[in-house]
Amino acid sequence: MRRLTSQALPGIMLVIVILWALTAVIFLTGILATANRIESRVNVINSALTPTAQKLNTLPILNNIVNNATQIREAAANLSPTIGSIADSASNIDERLKSVNNTVGPINKSAKQINASVRDSHDNSSSIASTLGSDPR
Repeated sequence: MRRLTSQALPGIMLVIVILWALTAVIFLTGILATANRIESRVNVINSALTPTAQKLNTLPILNNIVNNATQIREAAANLSPTIGSIADSASNIDERLKSVNNTVGPINKSAKQINASVRDSHDNSSSIASTLGSDPR
């Protein structure tokens, strides 16, 4: 198995960060879409059940349905601030990734330059060692 080199590490780190952020955005988008569907369904249920409940208050089952629908609507209403927070977090993650992406390029360039300098130094020391008659390894 090949060892990771200093040249490969910045690129690997960038890929890991991008994959992590994309996964977070995908999950957050799914949660947002589900919450929006729940909210629209609750409105349909409430608009259909409110007149029925007023006409049939004598049936306890319908009262339970109205209560359940109300609880669902209240729960969905509480999701709206959370959804906004999730959207803000996803936006912040996206901005941070752009910042990281701008930083990784110069780091990678510097790492390549350092690696080239180390190789030159190694070649020079090997050349000196061979002229002296010893093996540098």
